[in-house]
Amino acid sequence: MERAETTSRLLDVGYRMSLFPNPRGYNNEWESVLAASGAIESYKKKYNDIVQKHVEDYLFFDEENPSSIYNCILNARNNALVVRTSFTPESWLAINKAYQEILNFKQNKYSTSDLPNLTEWAIEQVNLFRGTINSLLRNDGYNFLLLGLFVERADNSARLLDVKYFVLLPKPEYIGSNIDNMQWSILLRSLSSFRAFRWAYDGEITATKIADFLILNDSCPRSLSFCIQNIVKHLIDLKCSPPKVNKIYDTLKDLNTTIQQEKIQTIIDYGLHEFVSKFINKISSVDKDIHKEFFN
Repeated sequence: MERAETTSRLLDVGYRMSLFPNPRGYNNEWESVLAASGAIESYKKKYNDIVQKHVEDYLFFDEENPSSIYNCILNARNNALVVRTSFTPESWLAINKAYQEILNFKQNKYSTSDLPNLTEWAIEQVNLFRGTINSLLRNDGYNFLLLGLFVERADNSARLLDVKYFVLLPKPEYIGSNIDNMQWSILLRSLSSFRAFRWAYDGEITATKIADFLILNDSCPRSLSFCIQNIVKHLIDLKCSPPKVNKIYDTLKDLNTTIQQEKIQTIIDYGLHEFVSKFINKISSVDKDIHKEFFN
């Protein structure tokens, strides 16, 4: 469900940015969305050109795309069926309702102008489900659920940051311009973090401050730092197999230490895209370790 929300937010970022003039940056916004979602290679196997309607279909409804919003909700429902007795009735109803509604959307044709309503619907469904899990027992099942949520969110937040990198204008004189700041503002709004950012940083919108907010700010629930701290918390809270937990933590602790001690200017100097790409690779390794130790 977390991935369904992020794919919706990626589509929302692409749609909003497509409404503004683009003096031909590194890539067009729809190629950027595909690249950040990790779906560009599979998309190009199916379509010859990157066209907005095709990108929308591929990321929202395509059954051949394992990360499409349709497949995310379908897989979430199938997983919920397996552990239905461990869920509250409200949790099951939230997932099942989302699945029934997206089936209905899938069967009806939609226009590009419908995309904002579709992404808003998907985000709303995920938030409804997320609200229902607060009443679950705080046992290993709950910790695994939250562990998966924050691993996915860490990866997704990094990918959303990468969308901004891909649409950054290549000429140095454009950085810090109105277009650059507008793109950063769109990213914040897509994360429902625009007002929170203005409260935290006294309203001044700069690329450096936004990057700091989304990477290092422990008060931002979508920051990389916040996600890593929660991954550590729910990993350590697992009671089922301390040796396996310790083995995974050995992979995670360096990433946790780095993200807690990092400074935003150091990240900017190193390269935002390079830092984000490295982070995505590391969080992917943690995800693979969790699956290897507990689910294989």
